[in-house]
Amino acid sequence: MQDNPSDSDWRLTAPALAWRRLLMAVLVAATAVAGVTTFARLLAPGGIAPMEWMVLGLFAVTFTTSCMAFWTMTMGILLQLNGRHPVTLGLAPPPATQAPTMAPTAIVMPAYNEDMAGVAHCLTATWQSLRAHDERQYFDFFLLSDSTAPAQRERERTAVARLRQRFGPGLRLYYRARPSNTGRKPGNIRDFCQRWGGHYRYMIVLDADSRMTAEALITLVRRMQANPQAGIIQTVPLPVGQRTVLGRLQQLAAGIHARNIATGLAFWQGNSTNYWGHNAIIRIDDFQRYCGLSPLPGRPPLGGDIMSHDFVEAGLMRRHGRGVYVLPEIGGSFEGMPGNFLDDLKRERRWCQGNLQHLRLLGGRGWRPVTRINFLLGGLAYVNAPLWILMIAFGVGDAVASPDSGRWLTAAGAGEGVVPTLVGLSLAVILGPQLIGVFMAAATAKPKRRLAMLRGGLLALGFGILRGPVMMVLYTVFILRMLAGQPAGWDTGIRVHRRISTSQAWQAGWPMTVAGLAIATALALAEPGLLPWLLPALAGPLLYPVLIFASSAIAPAWLPATPAEQRGLVPINHRPVAQQPAAKTPVADPMPLECHRPMPLQPL
Repeated sequence: MQDNPSDSDWRLTAPALAWRRLLMAVLVAATAVAGVTTFARLLAPGGIAPMEWMVLGLFAVTFTTSCMAFWTMTMGILLQLNGRHPVTLGLAPPPATQAPTMAPTAIVMPAYNEDMAGVAHCLTATWQSLRAHDERQYFDFFLLSDSTAPAQRERERTAVARLRQRFGPGLRLYYRARPSNTGRKPGNIRDFCQRWGGHYRYMIVLDADSRMTAEALITLVRRMQANPQAGIIQTVPLPVGQRTVLGRLQQLAAGIHARNIATGLAFWQGNSTNYWGHNAIIRIDDFQRYCGLSPLPGRPPLGGDIMSHDFVEAGLMRRHGRGVYVLPEIGGSFEGMPGNFLDDLKRERRWCQGNLQHLRLLGGRGWRPVTRINFLLGGLAYVNAPLWILMIAFGVGDAVASPDSGRWLTAAGAGEGVVPTLVGLSLAVILGPQLIGVFMAAATAKPKRRLAMLRGGLLALGFGILRGPVMMVLYTVFILRMLAGQPAGWDTGIRVHRRISTSQAWQAGWPMTVAGLAIATALALAEPGLLPWLLPALAGPLLYPVLIFASSAIAPAWLPATPAEQRGLVPINHRPVAQQPAAKTPVADPMPLECHRPMPLQPL
């Protein structure tokens, strides 16, 4: 089957992409140099001691990474304010008239020991949105089970049977269970492509907690039809549906900032953005040809199956000249999320392992420059944590061991304005775009909701500041465990409400609190001038058990919903609390005829 582009306004071109990347490089370099030189001025009086050189080098790495995030988000905000498409730089979105035709598309949902009430809820939400459109005839649904227990597979079959009975023959929903979960999620998708991919031109990959509107699904297909060079088109999935404090705060933060970040990434990455593993459309022929993942040499955690497979699949697409785009203008893309701190950490640890594996690929052959940058930035998102801790440790050690050389940590340079300049520049880089995003969200909210949105956005930002040092410590622990040979594993995501008791919170959090108290006490005795500088970083660890406990509480009514939820854009946003058991439903399990096509593994 050949693509049939029918409207040039739907085509994706990235004019002046080299100039955009040059602009970003210049802006990031200039800002980083300004920060590093200001820090060097603070250290310069009396000469820079060896340990201070270590602090300066670590600051250069971490600050440059922050500058990259700053300018990416800033560019996204500027494009949003000007109504410009981040890829084409034209007015967004394209007109709906004379839209490209549709093509057969499989909506595939891999599942691994999932809560079936939640899975059924997401499938129902997506289908109920789609069933009102004539284009529904182009979509088939596949629930691809990798579950391990026979009882779980029976629950899956029963849930599928109920959905078929409820919606009738209009819903073409197929269920497949693999004998083993070889290759994890990538292996699951590979099995589908090899057995049934030949029936479809595209597949839209959903996670077990994903839901999408009909408009999003149809737009993705039409975008692919209009762009034969595109291998993957990614939407921006927004987390929704959680009622806990952690869930509501993170959902609100994502609803405010995610589109700005994605717009900035699309601006300078163009056709070389990342794939995030779900809520994206993939050209099946290209995926089969180019994206079969080989395991990394060596044993887990840094060898074996690649945990963050999506970045690598995007890189393989670009290696073979296919485009990978993120389109923030496509709304109606949503996902679930964990409801408390401890469940969220399981996911973070898996991501940490996957992103560390990416660092092993930096020297591989054939990767495009932007792919290597994505691998590096993904790894630094976690490696920066121990670098920050080392920077603080070297700085404190320098001050305690040699007070004269460590004077910069107290008030040295304040008379020359060096300290205020450095602090102001750092705060602007770290917090500036986020504050602008909060005010933008408040300004565009309904008049009656503006104050609530401003309050909620600032609260989410404050929570992120408090949580940051905690995650810095935990990322460091994750990395040390992985270097010691302890893999993260691939646990089932827990997305239902699970309250954490005070005893569970204390048991999980007391080591960090005790360590924070010990550090604060030692500083107060040995170098009290340092304590005010480090208290903001110590606040989160000191309160860690409180954060764990509070994260799982039901959010108060005054904490606003996300902008998408406020506008009623989320399909079936309130999932059932529980699903009552029912008698087994006898059901045939039809599947399309298999049309086997190979999916060769690619060298990495």
